Amino acid sequence: MTAAADDALRLFKHYDTGRFALTLSGSMSKGTSDELSDIDFRFYSDTPRPDPGPAWDADWQAVRRRWAEKGVVLDEPWFRTVAEVDAVVDSWLGGHGTPDDLVWTVWGYHPLADLSCQIPVHDPDGLVSRWRDRLEPYPDTVRHATIQKFLPALRYWRDDYHYRNKVERADLTFLSSLTAKLIHHILQVLAAVNRVYYPGDGNNLRQAAFHTAPEQLVSRIAAVLYPPGGSADVRAQRNGVIALIDETIAVVKNSALDEEDGA
Repeated sequence: MTAAADDALRLFKHYDTGRFALTLSGSMSKGTSDELSDIDFRFYSDTPRPDPGPAWDADWQAVRRRWAEKGVVLDEPWFRTVAEVDAVVDSWLGGHGTPDDLVWTVWGYHPLADLSCQIPVHDPDGLVSRWRDRLEPYPDTVRHATIQKFLPALRYWRDDYHYRNKVERADLTFLSSLTAKLIHHILQVLAAVNRVYYPGDGNNLRQAAFHTAPEQLVSRIAAVLYPPGGSADVRAQRNGVIALIDETIAVVKNSALDEEDGA
């Protein structure tokens, strides 16, 4: 990984971008990588990405091919300006942030989660460290906004008759989507209670070992997401989701967050 980062850095240094930082992101920065993982780079600079024309593309693809021959996959780097990231961090810390709707992630890109775990490869101007200093300790504004956004939906669906009727009809398409959505909401709320940045992408359950959470959270989530009996088990699936909702609401109340968060 270090050698690949050095190879990429040598390429980026040839372009006039003002201040810039190169970081490692994705599963490797989160500690969840395996033999199938690729290498994800983030590139931050004062000016937009280096020359988007043939020169840059040819140079970068040559780097990717060299590493592919060694069995290492380099994902396309993501370029963002310093001003853009400053504005995004301001918005999230102000309680107004929303995930970016991107094609490569199911629940949207969560910039604070990404920034909080990135590993700087080259950051002579302290850009990434400045952003990360703003993210620790976990801000109250982010916690409050997250709980306000996701807890009311859990309360709504917990008793909704449409949910119950869909179970009786064994409407598997609807139920598979709703179940995944509610589990996502539960994880969002519990992450906020525990002052942990929700990753919003892969390997969520590997990062769900929260200090304050329903007992056996991970195994119970796995059980309700994949009921072995198909339509015969969707009642048990709904009951399992409702139990997790109730215990998540209890966690919020027991953490003295319910009233202050308007949930």
